[in-house]
This record gives sequence, structure tokens and C-alpha cells, in this order.
Amino acid sequence: MTQLFAESRQVVFRAVGSVGVETQPVPTPGDDDTLVRIALVGICATDIHLLAGHIGDPFPLVPGHEFVGEVAAIGASAAETRGLRVGDHVAVEMLLPCRSCARCREGRYNLCERDDPQNGLHRGRQYGVNIPRTVEPGLWGGYADYLYAPSEAIIHPLPADLPWERAVLTEPLAVAHRAIARGRVAPGEIVAVIGPGPVGMLIAAAARTAGAGRVIVIGTRPSRLEFARRFGADAVIDSRAEPDLAAAVRAASGGVLPDVVIEIAGVAEAQRDAVRIVRRGGRVVLAGACGAQVPVTFFADEDLLTREPDVLPSFLSAGGYEPAIAMLSRGEYPFDDMITHRFGLDAVRDAFALVESRADGVIKAVLDPESTTAKEPHA
Repeated sequence: MTQLFAESRQVVFRAVGSVGVETQPVPTPGDDDTLVRIALVGICATDIHLLAGHIGDPFPLVPGHEFVGEVAAIGASAAETRGLRVGDHVAVEMLLPCRSCARCREGRYNLCERDDPQNGLHRGRQYGVNIPRTVEPGLWGGYADYLYAPSEAIIHPLPADLPWERAVLTEPLAVAHRAIARGRVAPGEIVAVIGPGPVGMLIAAAARTAGAGRVIVIGTRPSRLEFARRFGADAVIDSRAEPDLAAAVRAASGGVLPDVVIEIAGVAEAQRDAVRIVRRGGRVVLAGACGAQVPVTFFADEDLLTREPDVLPSFLSAGGYEPAIAMLSRGEYPFDDMITHRFGLDAVRDAFALVESRADGVIKAVLDPESTTAKEPHA
């Protein structure tokens, strides 16, 4: 291919604990392909787990799966098929499914079974997670100026008037919507969410949008819990202050246990708690990634057999982009206020340090390829 743009800057995880900014040549898209200029990309705990070596060995890797941007170039066939043109705002799903395996054909493309051992790819491809930079053309992560989207990529158009700082929440809100769908949340039901991080708050908002009669958010950080009230939480519980979590949840639920409990904390203790605070015969959604091989222990009879909860893992964001974009477009919640810090690509180490330290009131930090400085928290 001939080159259309000279090169793209990229944050590269070279090996465990080794990160730097490098450049990569940018090819002209093929007839079925699309080149996306990244506008903003969210920093996710998964990115930090990747750098620490907790999620396989995808190195060298360009991280970043929470990205939005605009069409920089597009092949003729792709433009006709997708109905897109240069300059259109888009969100590209982090999942890059094969579309032909049994799981993709049944609609569970988050479980794509494609194996590509020649390129070191197994169990489906994910932007910014498991496609090494060595796979051509090397533009497989959102921590960059540009990203490559082949014909298999799932691209969603975004409203031109949707601010980037709201649009960048599309992927985490899609994760929230999948969790709500997995939990079969019905109007009037009581929903408890464990983990008041950005996705936990978005799950609370998505539960409210799905018609939940009462939403309870559980966590350990009072400032985050109070912020969750702005995203639909009727009650919040500081689990560290409650010697009997089930009793506290029951009190917050009006004397009963929740119909649905969604865990997004990504720790084994929270997953165990989720099973223990749901009503008998209720549904438990485990959506938090622990980032390592962490065992979770339940009492076989007391927690599971005699209470018969449905335990439903929820993996990634399949099917969640459409409702997420619609919800962001309506602007029913203070989404823009969730983005508290902005960093340039060169400041990625500072960004990670801030996220890991949980300092300076950080809720959600993003990388902006056009920025070189950190953004002050919202007042």
C-alpha cells in the first residue's frame, strides 16, 4: 500500500513494566478498510493490568480499547457499505470478531473462537488488549494518533454534536448495558451494584434507564459513592463501615434483598459478596475483571445450592454500543463531569500513576493525542 499519512505516534507496552512512545508508518486503507484518527481514549484498569503482565503476553502492544475518533480515510467499498465518509465521528468496538465461528454466528461475538497462532492470537481479537503491534499494519490500539479498522471491525457512527468527552464513555457504557442485559433487569426490580468506579456508576445509570425500581451502589470510597447518586443511585453503602453487608443492603432495599446484584469491582471478595447479598433465586452478574488468576470461593450449599441464584459472567461490551450511544446522546446524566483528567500521549506514565494512586479527585482519565498537559479536575 502507498502511504497517505506519514506516521502515527503510539504508546507501546514493550514488555512487562516497559512503556514508551514510538511511531508507526500509516498505510492507505484498502478498499474495505477504514483509518480512524483518535480523538480521545479512556484509561481503563485493564490497561494497567496489561502493563503489569497480568493478562497474557501480548507484547509489544499498543493499548487502549475505549476510543472514539473520526474517519481519516476510507476505502471505496467500505464507504459504500458502512455509509461513512471522511470526517464522520465514529466509535469502533474493541471486539474484532471473525464473524464466522459458532459463537459469532449465534451473536455472542465477545466469545469469538478464532485462533490465529501465526500472529499469536487466540480466543478472539480485541483492540488494545491482545493484538501485538507486530501484526501488520500495527495500528491496533487507541493510545495513538491513528487506528486501523479492517472489514471485520464493527464501526458505529456518532452524532456530530456529541462532545468527545461524553462520546469517549461509549465503550464503558456499552459494558454496563451488556451487564444489565445479562442480569435481565426488569422494570421495578431492585438492583445493587458493587464497585463505584466509572463503569459501576454507568451500570447504575443503565439500570435506572432499564426501569429498575431502586438502585443501590456499594463500595469503599465515600467520594465515589456520593458521585454515584448523580448517576441514579437511590442509596449508597460504604462496605468497610458495615460489619454485616447483607443486613445493610436489606435495610437499604426496604427489608428485602436485591433481585439483581452486579459486581464490577474486579476483586474476589466483591464477587463472593455479590452471591451472598442477592435474594434467593435472584441473578448475580460478575462483570469485573480481576486481572489475574484469582480463585473465588463460595459455600457450595449455603451460598449456591440452597439459594439457587443465577450466576452470570458478563464479558466485554457485545450488543451494548447502540443503547450506549443513544443514552449518551440523550445526556440524561452528568457524563461530562465523569472525565476529570486529560493527558497527552507523552504523559501516559503520569496518567497511570494518577489512576493507580486514586489521587486528585480522579474519576476517569483520558488520553488526548493532541494534548501535552494534564487536565485539572472539575470543580
